[in-house]
Amino acid sequence: MREIVIWGTGAVAKKYYYTIMQDKEITVKYFVDNASVKSFYGHEVYRPTKENCSKYLVVVACENHYEAISSQLTEYGLKELKDYIPYEALGKNVVLVHGNCHVHVIKEYLKTSRSFNDKFYLYPVPLIQDNKKRYIKDDLLENCDVFIYQDIQKDNQFDERLSAEFLSVKAKKKKICIPNVFGMGFFLFPQAIPAKNDEAWSDYIGEGMMKGFFNNRDENIDRLWNDGKRNMAEIAAYLEGEIYDEEYIRDKLEVYFDKMEKREEFWDIKIADYIKQMYKDEQMFFDPAHPCNNILRKISENILEMLDISKDELSEVDVHVAYQEMPIYRCVKDALGLKYDKKYIREVSLWKGAKLVSKNMDLEEYCREYCYWCYGWHPENA
Repeated sequence: MREIVIWGTGAVAKKYYYTIMQDKEITVKYFVDNASVKSFYGHEVYRPTKENCSKYLVVVACENHYEAISSQLTEYGLKELKDYIPYEALGKNVVLVHGNCHVHVIKEYLKTSRSFNDKFYLYPVPLIQDNKKRYIKDDLLENCDVFIYQDIQKDNQFDERLSAEFLSVKAKKKKICIPNVFGMGFFLFPQAIPAKNDEAWSDYIGEGMMKGFFNNRDENIDRLWNDGKRNMAEIAAYLEGEIYDEEYIRDKLEVYFDKMEKREEFWDIKIADYIKQMYKDEQMFFDPAHPCNNILRKISENILEMLDISKDELSEVDVHVAYQEMPIYRCVKDALGLKYDKKYIREVSLWKGAKLVSKNMDLEEYCREYCYWCYGWHPENA
């Protein structure tokens, strides 16, 4: 018999209490709430104190104020996931997934598995780029049942405390290090040059004017622009030519496969062989930094298997990291023997600003929007 205290008397608590009051294995001792409520469905409601929050497991049935409640309980000396938990986590194993934008898609895949949802609760850890605190609480790492994490380098651009080396030693139970293939897609995009801080899509100019979704510059478009070229059809036609020779392109391929193999020595889930086997038949990356869903699904399948769940339970998801998709040059397709041929790009994710037109984005339209964002190009200037 599990004896609990429920924090909350609002709509979430009402809904939650209805779902658990028929569970013979759970006994609700009383409720606590900062609001002035005396009783709740026949139970006493107390103002929270260290004493009445320390007797039983506190189940927080409140979504909007969870962080503030967590801080209050921490002041009482209680530890998250041990002494108090979010209401969705009761009776389940708690999973933390840490990483960049790739893990957002992975989590969506995991949630399509019924068995995963029955057994596990995905704690809402922010993506590394969204983690404003620049750390993950020790309580979460020590008390979670499964810590799934990317091999984030110690010298990452955010904080050393978000690196795999720093976090993994704090996790005390099951740990799964998953592939971090951020930047491993350069072999498909030899034209790509990472934008400087003042050129990135996430920076703003003037009154909220974004530079657009071009986190990587195209060295050939830049060179043509600087040479005075303004005809977008001619620029697109040039990009379809033999810009890079086959040896150079294949050398790039070997360099990044070698990097991936060295990195995956630290991963519990391997992905290099899969990419090697499939890169000719299926597109692997949208741009140098962002993998296609086939890679992320493969990683998700392997995670399920490590959790003793059949990978066959996974369903396809309608989320992607395709908003910065770049074109794969014709010379790259030929040199690598790619069997797929995409006439249009940025089709799977119409995120804000991913493209400026509703029509299909071909290579000419890509050049047009690139020059619009990066150089202020306008059709009248052509």
